[in-house]
Amino acid sequence: MHFDIQLRFQPSPAFIGILADMNERYADWTDGSYDWANQTEDFLATPAALPDFDESLLQTPLSKRAVNDTLQIAIALLSGNYPLVRDYLKDTRFAFVIGYPRSGGSYLTKELLRTIGLEHTHVSEALAHDGFPDLRETWYDWAGDRPYYHLQHSVFEVAEFLVIAHLYYQRRTAKREDGLWLVPKKMHKMVAWAGSFKMLLGQGRADYIMTVRHPVPACISIYEKGGELPADGLFPMAAPRSAIEHWVINDLMHLGHSAQEIARMPYIDAVLTSWSQFHLRMAGSGLFLGDRNEIRIVPYGKSELETVVRDYRAAWSSDGGAPEPVHVHDKAAQHPDWIARGDAAVDAVARAWASLGLPFPKLSLR
Repeated sequence: MHFDIQLRFQPSPAFIGILADMNERYADWTDGSYDWANQTEDFLATPAALPDFDESLLQTPLSKRAVNDTLQIAIALLSGNYPLVRDYLKDTRFAFVIGYPRSGGSYLTKELLRTIGLEHTHVSEALAHDGFPDLRETWYDWAGDRPYYHLQHSVFEVAEFLVIAHLYYQRRTAKREDGLWLVPKKMHKMVAWAGSFKMLLGQGRADYIMTVRHPVPACISIYEKGGELPADGLFPMAAPRSAIEHWVINDLMHLGHSAQEIARMPYIDAVLTSWSQFHLRMAGSGLFLGDRNEIRIVPYGKSELETVVRDYRAAWSSDGGAPEPVHVHDKAAQHPDWIARGDAAVDAVARAWASLGLPFPKLSLR
Protein backbone atom coordinates (compact mmCIF):
# COMPACT_ATOMS: atom_id res chain seq x y z
CA MET A 1 0.00 0.00 0.00
CA HIS A 2 1.40 3.39 -0.97
CA PHE A 3 0.31 6.86 0.10
CA ASP A 4 1.43 10.16 -1.37
CA ILE A 5 1.44 12.91 1.23
CA GLN A 6 1.65 16.53 0.16
CA LEU A 7 3.41 18.84 2.60
CA ARG A 8 3.80 22.57 2.13
CA PHE A 9 6.48 24.41 4.06
CA GLN A 10 5.63 28.05 4.69
CA PRO A 11 8.40 29.65 6.76
CA SER A 12 7.03 31.21 9.92
CA PRO A 13 7.36 34.96 10.57
CA ALA A 14 9.69 34.23 13.50
CA PHE A 15 11.99 32.14 11.31
CA ILE A 16 12.03 34.80 8.59
CA GLY A 17 12.69 37.59 11.10
CA ILE A 18 15.62 35.79 12.74
CA LEU A 19 17.01 34.82 9.35
CA ALA A 20 16.75 38.42 8.13
CA ASP A 21 18.58 39.60 11.25
CA MET A 22 21.34 37.05 10.69
CA ASN A 23 21.63 38.30 7.10
CA GLU A 24 21.87 41.87 8.45
CA ARG A 25 18.65 42.93 6.71
CA TYR A 26 16.42 43.47 9.72
CA ALA A 27 17.45 44.84 13.10
CA ASP A 28 14.18 46.10 14.59
CA TRP A 29 14.07 43.15 17.00
CA THR A 30 17.75 43.28 17.91
CA ASP A 31 18.88 46.92 17.87
CA GLY A 32 18.63 47.22 21.66
CA SER A 33 15.28 49.01 21.71
CA TYR A 34 13.11 45.89 22.00
CA ASP A 35 13.23 44.65 25.60
CA TRP A 36 11.25 41.42 25.72
CA ALA A 37 12.33 40.91 29.34
CA ASN A 38 10.89 44.23 30.51
CA GLN A 39 8.98 43.51 33.69
CA THR A 40 6.29 46.16 33.34
CA GLU A 41 5.48 46.41 29.62
CA ASP A 42 4.06 43.64 27.44
CA PHE A 43 5.52 43.82 23.95
CA LEU A 44 3.99 40.44 23.15
CA ALA A 45 0.43 41.76 23.30
CA THR A 46 0.93 43.77 20.12
CA PRO A 47 3.94 42.33 18.32
CA ALA A 48 5.52 44.48 15.65
CA ALA A 49 4.71 43.36 12.13
CA LEU A 50 7.58 42.18 10.00
CA PRO A 51 8.38 44.11 6.84
CA ASP A 52 8.09 42.36 3.51
CA PHE A 53 11.30 40.74 2.31
CA ASP A 54 11.94 39.92 -1.31
CA GLU A 55 13.13 36.55 -2.54
CA SER A 56 16.75 37.62 -2.36
CA LEU A 57 16.66 37.04 1.41
CA LEU A 58 16.37 33.31 0.79
CA GLN A 59 19.13 33.27 -1.82
CA THR A 60 22.09 33.97 0.46
CA PRO A 61 24.34 31.01 1.38
CA LEU A 62 23.24 31.25 5.02
CA SER A 63 19.54 31.30 4.11
CA LYS A 64 19.87 28.41 1.69
CA ARG A 65 21.58 26.37 4.37
CA ALA A 66 18.96 27.29 6.97
CA VAL A 67 16.04 26.37 4.71
CA ASN A 68 17.67 23.15 3.51
CA ASP A 69 18.56 22.10 7.06
CA THR A 70 15.03 22.93 8.24
CA LEU A 71 13.49 20.72 5.57
CA GLN A 72 15.86 17.88 6.45
CA ILE A 73 15.11 18.17 10.17
CA ALA A 74 11.36 18.47 9.58
CA ILE A 75 11.34 15.28 7.49
CA ALA A 76 13.38 13.57 10.20
CA LEU A 77 10.81 14.63 12.81
CA LEU A 78 7.88 13.45 10.70
CA SER A 79 9.54 10.12 9.93
CA GLY A 80 10.85 9.50 13.45
CA ASN A 81 14.52 9.70 12.44
CA TYR A 82 15.61 11.05 15.81
CA PRO A 83 19.28 9.94 15.41
CA LEU A 84 19.63 12.39 12.51
CA VAL A 85 18.30 15.23 14.66
CA ARG A 86 20.56 14.32 17.58
CA ASP A 87 23.59 14.15 15.31
CA TYR A 88 22.75 17.57 13.87
CA LEU A 89 22.61 19.01 17.41
CA LYS A 90 25.53 17.04 18.83
CA ASP A 91 27.44 20.25 19.73
CA THR A 92 24.42 21.97 21.31
CA ARG A 93 23.37 21.99 24.95
CA PHE A 94 19.93 23.51 25.49
CA ALA A 95 18.89 25.25 28.70
CA PHE A 96 15.09 25.37 28.62
CA VAL A 97 13.45 27.72 31.13
CA ILE A 98 9.91 26.51 31.75
CA GLY A 99 7.35 28.02 34.07
CA TYR A 100 4.06 29.77 34.51
CA PRO A 101 4.15 33.43 33.44
CA ARG A 102 5.65 35.91 35.91
CA SER A 103 7.65 33.25 37.75
CA GLY A 104 11.16 34.47 36.93
CA GLY A 105 11.64 32.85 33.54
CA SER A 106 12.42 36.03 31.62
CA TYR A 107 15.00 37.02 34.24
CA LEU A 108 16.75 33.66 34.01
CA THR A 109 16.73 33.63 30.22
CA LYS A 110 18.17 37.15 30.09
CA GLU A 111 20.92 36.24 32.55
CA LEU A 112 21.76 32.98 30.75
CA LEU A 113 22.20 34.96 27.54
CA ARG A 114 24.55 37.31 29.36
CA THR A 115 26.42 34.27 30.61
CA ILE A 116 27.35 33.38 27.03
CA GLY A 117 28.25 36.95 26.13
CA LEU A 118 25.00 38.25 24.63
CA GLU A 119 22.94 41.23 25.71
CA HIS A 120 19.33 40.10 25.69
CA THR A 121 18.01 43.16 23.83
CA HIS A 122 20.22 42.16 20.91
CA VAL A 123 18.69 38.67 20.77
CA SER A 124 15.21 38.58 19.29
CA GLU A 125 12.24 37.70 21.45
CA ALA A 126 11.33 35.13 18.82
CA LEU A 127 14.55 33.21 19.35
CA ALA A 128 14.84 33.54 23.11
CA HIS A 129 11.29 33.80 24.43
CA ASP A 130 8.06 31.79 24.63
CA GLY A 131 6.13 32.18 21.41
CA PHE A 132 8.38 30.31 18.98
CA PRO A 133 8.10 27.42 18.28
CA ASP A 134 4.32 27.36 18.55
CA LEU A 135 3.67 24.07 20.31
CA ARG A 136 0.01 23.14 20.68
CA GLU A 137 -2.18 20.16 21.35
CA THR A 138 -5.22 21.97 19.93
CA TRP A 139 -5.39 21.63 16.15
CA TYR A 140 -8.63 23.52 15.42
CA ASP A 141 -9.81 27.02 16.03
CA TRP A 142 -12.39 27.57 18.75
CA ALA A 143 -15.19 28.14 16.25
CA GLY A 144 -14.37 24.74 14.78
CA ASP A 145 -15.28 25.75 11.25
CA ARG A 146 -11.96 25.06 9.56
CA PRO A 147 -8.86 23.06 10.42
CA TYR A 148 -5.72 24.82 11.52
CA TYR A 149 -3.14 22.17 10.83
CA HIS A 150 -1.29 22.88 14.06
CA LEU A 151 0.45 19.49 14.22
CA GLN A 152 2.18 19.94 10.87
CA HIS A 153 2.65 23.63 11.63
CA SER A 154 4.23 22.86 15.01
CA VAL A 155 6.53 20.18 13.59
CA PHE A 156 7.89 22.62 11.03
CA GLU A 157 8.32 25.33 13.67
CA VAL A 158 10.23 22.91 15.90
CA ALA A 159 12.51 22.17 12.95
CA GLU A 160 12.89 25.90 12.29
CA PHE A 161 13.80 26.57 15.91
CA LEU A 162 16.33 23.74 16.18
CA VAL A 163 18.05 24.82 12.98
CA ILE A 164 18.03 28.58 13.52
CA ALA A 165 19.19 28.23 17.14
CA HIS A 166 21.97 25.87 16.04
CA LEU A 167 23.17 28.33 13.38
CA TYR A 168 22.67 31.49 15.44
CA TYR A 169 24.53 30.51 18.60
CA GLN A 170 27.42 28.90 16.76
CA ARG A 171 27.93 32.20 14.93
CA ARG A 172 27.32 34.61 17.79
CA THR A 173 28.85 32.88 20.84
CA ALA A 174 31.94 30.93 21.82
CA LYS A 175 31.91 27.20 22.45
CA ARG A 176 33.03 25.73 25.74
CA GLU A 177 36.28 23.80 25.99
CA ASP A 178 34.37 20.53 25.66
CA GLY A 179 33.08 21.69 22.26
CA LEU A 180 29.53 22.56 23.32
CA TRP A 181 27.51 25.69 22.70
CA LEU A 182 24.86 26.69 25.26
CA VAL A 183 21.42 27.61 23.87
CA PRO A 184 19.16 29.32 26.44
CA LYS A 185 15.45 29.27 25.64
CA LYS A 186 12.39 30.34 27.60
CA MET A 187 9.76 27.80 26.68
CA HIS A 188 6.44 28.11 28.50
CA LYS A 189 4.83 25.98 25.76
CA MET A 190 7.18 23.05 26.41
CA VAL A 191 4.50 21.44 28.59
CA ALA A 192 2.45 20.71 25.46
CA TRP A 193 5.17 18.51 23.92
CA ALA A 194 7.60 17.87 26.78
CA GLY A 195 7.81 14.08 26.53
CA SER A 196 8.24 14.22 22.77
CA PHE A 197 10.91 16.91 23.07
CA LYS A 198 12.87 14.88 25.61
CA MET A 199 12.62 11.75 23.47
CA LEU A 200 13.72 13.75 20.43
CA LEU A 201 16.80 15.31 22.00
CA GLY A 202 17.77 12.28 24.07
CA GLN A 203 19.14 12.03 27.59
CA GLY A 204 21.85 14.42 28.65
CA ARG A 205 21.27 16.90 25.82
CA ALA A 206 19.40 19.62 27.68
CA ASP A 207 18.73 21.18 31.06
CA TYR A 208 15.13 21.81 32.10
CA ILE A 209 14.81 24.69 34.58
CA MET A 210 11.31 24.85 36.07
CA THR A 211 10.43 28.12 37.79
CA VAL A 212 7.53 28.05 40.26
CA ARG A 213 5.90 31.02 42.00
CA HIS A 214 3.00 31.31 44.42
CA PRO A 215 -0.13 32.10 42.38
CA VAL A 216 -1.15 35.21 44.32
CA PRO A 217 1.94 37.34 43.59
CA ALA A 218 2.00 35.83 40.10
CA CYS A 219 -1.59 36.97 39.58
CA ILE A 220 -0.83 40.49 40.80
CA SER A 221 2.19 40.66 38.50
CA ILE A 222 0.05 39.50 35.56
CA TYR A 223 -2.58 42.21 36.01
CA GLU A 224 0.12 44.83 36.61
CA LYS A 225 1.65 43.95 33.26
CA GLY A 226 -1.78 44.37 31.67
CA GLY A 227 -2.19 47.80 33.26
CA GLU A 228 -4.07 47.32 36.51
CA LEU A 229 -6.72 45.16 38.11
CA PRO A 230 -9.98 45.78 36.22
CA ALA A 231 -12.27 48.09 38.17
CA ASP A 232 -14.91 45.38 38.57
CA GLY A 233 -12.32 42.83 39.70
CA LEU A 234 -13.36 40.43 36.92
CA PHE A 235 -11.20 38.82 34.29
CA PRO A 236 -11.26 40.88 31.04
CA MET A 237 -12.48 38.10 28.75
CA ALA A 238 -13.89 40.49 26.15
CA ALA A 239 -10.67 42.50 25.80
CA PRO A 240 -7.58 40.71 27.13
CA ARG A 241 -4.75 43.21 27.51
CA SER A 242 -1.67 41.03 27.31
CA ALA A 243 -0.37 37.82 25.80
CA ILE A 244 -0.52 36.27 29.26
CA GLU A 245 -4.23 37.05 29.63
CA HIS A 246 -4.79 35.36 26.27
CA TRP A 247 -2.97 32.29 27.62
CA VAL A 248 -5.17 32.28 30.73
CA ILE A 249 -8.25 32.29 28.50
CA ASN A 250 -6.89 29.35 26.48
CA ASP A 251 -6.24 27.40 29.69
CA LEU A 252 -9.78 28.02 30.93
CA MET A 253 -11.39 27.14 27.61
CA HIS A 254 -9.43 23.87 27.57
CA LEU A 255 -11.18 23.07 30.85
CA GLY A 256 -14.60 23.67 29.28
CA HIS A 257 -15.33 27.13 30.61
CA SER A 258 -17.42 29.19 28.22
CA ALA A 259 -16.58 32.75 27.29
CA GLN A 260 -19.59 33.88 29.31
CA GLU A 261 -18.37 32.02 32.40
CA ILE A 262 -14.86 33.45 32.10
CA ALA A 263 -16.26 36.98 31.79
CA ARG A 264 -17.99 36.50 35.17
CA MET A 265 -14.90 35.13 36.92
CA PRO A 266 -13.06 37.18 39.53
CA TYR A 267 -9.56 37.87 38.21
CA ILE A 268 -7.87 35.86 40.96
CA ASP A 269 -10.10 32.82 40.32
CA ALA A 270 -9.29 32.81 36.61
CA VAL A 271 -5.55 32.93 37.28
CA LEU A 272 -5.71 30.36 40.10
CA THR A 273 -7.48 27.93 37.77
CA SER A 274 -4.98 28.58 34.98
CA TRP A 275 -2.01 28.32 37.38
CA SER A 276 -3.28 25.01 38.78
CA GLN A 277 -3.97 23.59 35.34
CA PHE A 278 -0.48 24.51 34.14
CA HIS A 279 1.29 22.82 37.05
CA LEU A 280 -0.88 19.72 36.89
CA ARG A 281 -0.10 19.45 33.17
CA MET A 282 3.57 20.00 33.93
CA ALA A 283 3.64 17.00 36.27
CA GLY A 284 2.28 14.66 33.61
CA SER A 285 3.82 16.31 30.58
CA GLY A 286 6.86 14.07 30.26
CA LEU A 287 9.29 16.64 31.64
CA PHE A 288 10.33 14.10 34.26
CA LEU A 289 10.91 11.38 31.66
CA GLY A 290 14.26 9.67 32.11
CA ASP A 291 16.98 11.18 34.28
CA ARG A 292 15.41 13.55 36.79
CA ASN A 293 18.81 15.17 37.33
CA GLU A 294 18.12 17.11 34.12
CA ILE A 295 15.29 18.87 35.98
CA ARG A 296 15.98 21.80 38.27
CA ILE A 297 12.94 23.11 40.15
CA VAL A 298 13.47 26.73 41.18
CA PRO A 299 10.99 28.34 43.59
CA TYR A 300 10.68 32.07 42.95
CA GLY A 301 13.01 34.08 45.17
CA LYS A 302 16.05 36.30 45.03
CA SER A 303 18.56 33.76 46.32
CA GLU A 304 17.12 30.84 44.33
CA LEU A 305 17.09 32.63 40.97
CA GLU A 306 20.48 34.28 41.39
CA THR A 307 22.03 30.95 42.43
CA VAL A 308 20.96 29.41 39.12
CA VAL A 309 22.74 32.22 37.27
CA ARG A 310 25.90 31.84 39.34
CA ASP A 311 25.96 28.11 38.71
CA TYR A 312 25.72 28.58 34.94
CA ARG A 313 28.38 31.28 34.96
CA ALA A 314 30.72 29.00 36.87
CA ALA A 315 30.18 26.28 34.27
CA TRP A 316 29.96 28.32 31.06
CA SER A 317 31.69 31.67 31.54
CA SER A 318 34.96 32.95 32.95
CA ASP A 319 33.90 36.61 32.99
CA GLY A 320 30.09 36.66 33.21
CA GLY A 321 30.09 38.83 36.31
CA ALA A 322 27.58 38.84 39.15
CA PRO A 323 23.90 38.29 38.32
CA GLU A 324 21.64 41.27 37.99
CA PRO A 325 19.87 41.48 41.36
CA VAL A 326 16.34 40.10 41.55
CA HIS A 327 13.99 42.66 43.03
CA VAL A 328 11.38 40.83 45.08
CA HIS A 329 8.36 42.66 46.50
CA ASP A 330 5.69 41.58 48.97
CA LYS A 331 2.92 41.78 46.37
CA ALA A 332 0.53 39.48 48.22
CA ALA A 333 0.02 42.12 50.92
CA GLN A 334 -2.05 44.09 48.39
CA HIS A 335 -4.77 41.43 48.47
CA PRO A 336 -4.89 39.70 51.86
CA ASP A 337 -8.29 38.24 50.99
CA TRP A 338 -6.69 36.26 48.13
CA ILE A 339 -4.06 34.51 50.23
CA ALA A 340 -6.19 31.65 51.61
CA ARG A 341 -7.44 30.76 48.12
CA GLY A 342 -3.90 30.91 46.76
CA ASP A 343 -2.55 28.72 49.55
CA ALA A 344 -5.33 26.21 48.91
CA ALA A 345 -4.37 26.02 45.21
CA VAL A 346 -0.71 25.46 46.14
CA ASP A 347 -1.66 22.73 48.62
CA ALA A 348 -3.88 20.98 46.06
CA VAL A 349 -1.17 20.98 43.40
CA ALA A 350 1.47 19.86 45.91
CA ARG A 351 -0.72 16.91 46.95
CA ALA A 352 -1.31 15.97 43.32
CA TRP A 353 2.44 16.01 42.62
CA ALA A 354 3.13 14.01 45.78
CA SER A 355 0.61 11.38 44.70
CA LEU A 356 2.74 10.91 41.55
CA GLY A 357 5.97 10.72 43.53
CA LEU A 358 7.10 14.19 42.49
CA PRO A 359 8.43 16.94 44.78
CA PHE A 360 6.67 20.30 44.67
CA PRO A 361 8.64 23.17 46.21
CA LYS A 362 7.67 25.30 49.18
CA LEU A 363 6.55 28.69 47.93
CA SER A 364 6.70 32.09 49.61
CA LEU A 365 4.18 34.87 49.10
CA ARG A 366 6.71 37.04 47.25
